[in-house]
Amino acid sequence: MGNMVVRHVGLGDGSTADVLITDGVIVEIGPELERPAHHEVVEANGRKAYPGFVDGHSHMDKSLVGMPWYPREAGRGLLTMIEAERDLRASDEWDYDRQISRNIEIMLAAGTLHTRAFVDIDTQNGLVGFEAMLRARETYAGLLDMQIVAFGQSGTHVRPGTAQLMEDALAHGADAIGGMDPCMVERDPVTHVKWLFSMARKYDKPIDVHLHEPGSLGAFSAELILDETEATGMQGRVTLSHAHFLGGIAPAHQTSLIARMADLDVRITNNAPSGGPMANLPELLDAGVVVAAGCDGVCDSWAPLNHSDMLFKGYQLAAAYGMTADDQLERVLGVITTGGATAMGLAGYGVTRGSRGDLVLLDVDVHVRGIVDFPKDRLVIRAGKVIAEGGRFLG
Repeated sequence: MGNMVVRHVGLGDGSTADVLITDGVIVEIGPELERPAHHEVVEANGRKAYPGFVDGHSHMDKSLVGMPWYPREAGRGLLTMIEAERDLRASDEWDYDRQISRNIEIMLAAGTLHTRAFVDIDTQNGLVGFEAMLRARETYAGLLDMQIVAFGQSGTHVRPGTAQLMEDALAHGADAIGGMDPCMVERDPVTHVKWLFSMARKYDKPIDVHLHEPGSLGAFSAELILDETEATGMQGRVTLSHAHFLGGIAPAHQTSLIARMADLDVRITNNAPSGGPMANLPELLDAGVVVAAGCDGVCDSWAPLNHSDMLFKGYQLAAAYGMTADDQLERVLGVITTGGATAMGLAGYGVTRGSRGDLVLLDVDVHVRGIVDFPKDRLVIRAGKVIAEGGRFLG
């Protein structure tokens, strides 16, 4: 934990103040604060301050960052891509520790200090990736808050033995359980959804389900999940990632489902652009649904276009939804910060007294310009210590 005074910080309301951080916590924000003994001084020179960014949906165990180019063919289906990716991670060229560490250090350099990280568990690769994630969480403890999600992307019930591996992960350090397309992948949606909730309740873990399923198929899966959320009292502990189906159903049905999500406090993680119909982000926010965002797979075998940069993700969201007015851009900033923090259940988050001393400083004239220009030159402060500067992680 560090001690510092950050001078002349640009705040979100347009004012400028000093930020005093003691033992890693923001204890005062105000003009020309006195510097206590043993406190470092960092000059912000009016740079705008943001809380640490939140990547609410990452797949660090499958990132190809730093590896040779991986050829991808058009027209591959979901199950084909899952199989090819599983084989790649079983190959001699794959190194989980190397790839996860590369991805984490890029995240930290970009100001991402919190992530919900899915790790694939299957009968081909077992718990190797999960064990690498545990090592990474320990190595980068105090720098990156990592929630590890045990994730059966290849299917749990369609691949006998996977369910036991998933339960082993939950018993040995996983923070959440992840589901995958109850209809398209699992082929038995009722069994899959009930099993997810039974494991979540047994181990007292939240649930995060990938829903790539389109239209009425995805809506059917979502309704099963909403029913089970209500029946088990899991309100506030369930997230639907992607939720493509919301963009492919009739407007009245979409509005009805969104209202029920808000009522049950079921969260959404939106990783736009999706390449197809998308959930209506403004309608979700207007209804009071907690919406997070994530960088998803970064330069993985599925696609090469994502980056581990939540400001870039904010740019993508704003462009995808035409959210270009200042107040709309502020809402997008909220998705990559407070929305993600709420979805992850983070305590002490924000640029406020009593929050952890995490700041990302950008040299921009207006707060919302951060997701318009997404500048690479960022000063990243974690619990009162500078950990990255100029796009470089300092170690």
